[in-house]
Amino acid sequence: MNKEEKHIEKLFTDTSPINVKEAVEALEPFVSIQRQTKDIFLKNHERLTVEEKIIAYALAKKLLKIRGYINNDIISASEIHKKIGIKKGSVDYSFKKLRESGLLVGRGKNYEVPNHKVDKIVQRLKLKSKIK
Repeated sequence: MNKEEKHIEKLFTDTSPINVKEAVEALEPFVSIQRQTKDIFLKNHERLTVEEKIIAYALAKKLLKIRGYINNDIISASEIHKKIGIKKGSVDYSFKKLRESGLLVGRGKNYEVPNHKVDKIVQRLKLKSKIK
């Protein structure tokens, strides 16, 4: 290994890009994942806004990808509409707001939660789980 390769080695890590334990704790009151199919279901969803339902679903999908259960963590408005049952108009409006706030990034029809926003989503969901 030459000198330049040794320098870049300092940047590599074997850990996850997000705190998986914290994310799971935040999702647990609101999300169930079917073991065989890896389908994501919301529970106690009446406590969540449409935006929070979308980011909870997207974060669960990100965790599945990080653990190697699925190939990508991309979500679309049509997927949210079909899988969660939220009206298309509400999904489109919420996607717009989530993109503007940076909680979803992407282009066209494909979006994901950026790693640097996971902590913000975790805190938001944890606050919701404390509200009875």
